[in-house]
Amino acid sequence: VAVEFDTFRNLAWDPSYSHIGIDVNSIKSISTAPWTLQTAREANAVIRFNAATNVLKVRVTYCNSLSYYHSDVVPLKNIVPEWVRIG
Repeated sequence: VAVEFDTFRNLAWDPSYSHIGIDVNSIKSISTAPWTLQTAREANAVIRFNAATNVLKVRVTYCNSLSYYHSDVVPLKNIVPEWVRIG
């Protein structure tokens, strides 16, 4: 499982815009949301998972208060083993 902040379009599988993507066992995202990289701006990315609802949430906020948000259902219990490494 991965969250991608993608500014390069791969014609075979990416949408036609820069995006935040949620990937499960593939480099092709299961869902995406538009995102614009703010050049030379610091950003804060928060990724949260709610085990009760299986919802993975991603929020990117820039210092100028511009925010991007994306979420999708990702049943981690069915995808990853009981013990994993994050990094």
